[in-house]
Amino acid sequence: MKRVRILLVIVGLATTTSSLAAQEWIYGLTPYLWFAGIKGDVATIPGAPPGPIDVPVGEALEDTKTSLMFWLDARKDGHGLFMDFLYSDVRSMEELVPPPIDLLMRSTSKTTLWTMAYEYELIRTDQGLLDFVIGGRYWDIDTRLEFGGGLGILDGITVRHAESWIDPVVALKGYTQFADSSFYMSGAVALGGFNVGSDLFYDMAVNFGYQWTPRIGTALGYRYFDVKYEKNEFLYDVAQEGWSLSATFHY
Repeated sequence: MKRVRILLVIVGLATTTSSLAAQEWIYGLTPYLWFAGIKGDVATIPGAPPGPIDVPVGEALEDTKTSLMFWLDARKDGHGLFMDFLYSDVRSMEELVPPPIDLLMRSTSKTTLWTMAYEYELIRTDQGLLDFVIGGRYWDIDTRLEFGGGLGILDGITVRHAESWIDPVVALKGYTQFADSSFYMSGAVALGGFNVGSDLFYDMAVNFGYQWTPRIGTALGYRYFDVKYEKNEFLYDVAQEGWSLSATFHY
């Protein structure tokens, strides 16, 4: 809870730099599905090399056991608040050493991301807008590695690591409509960490959508993020990427 309070303070300090006076708020809710593969290295047994995690994008749907994702947006007069929540549970089986040693590792990676930020409208036209975003991202990473085979040396050993931290984050996000049609493109690029929590992370997304009504739109997109966090004997150096499906409701 202490980390969550710090995250709220970061956003609060950002929002107090500008007045949020306006005639009315505009709200947006976007639930989405992200079929993300995961690849990278995580800490294993203390003193041993990191273990690999590798779930290809094409197998993401099969290997993702649980996911919950949505973002919220509230704005008026060029200022606003933004929140992005993501939870995923991805599992894979890796062959670390081939037969006859036959060392196997089953990995479970549970990721919780909660981004809260202040957004300022840099550019607005009749067909789109561009926002500057500053805030914080809360990470909660829980990895579980189960070893099997290996001539009995590591058979049955389970290693679990859990870590949470908060990173500062800055980003640009935008939206543009294609001519006078109902088709649109949106996207965002974020950078954070800066050795405050993680060493560094970056997060990029692009979406192509259709606005069915002034209040409802759907989109197909692609998202990629990469993060490296290392503290004491804990290492989490992974990238996640994959296709996304979303629906946006404005009110």
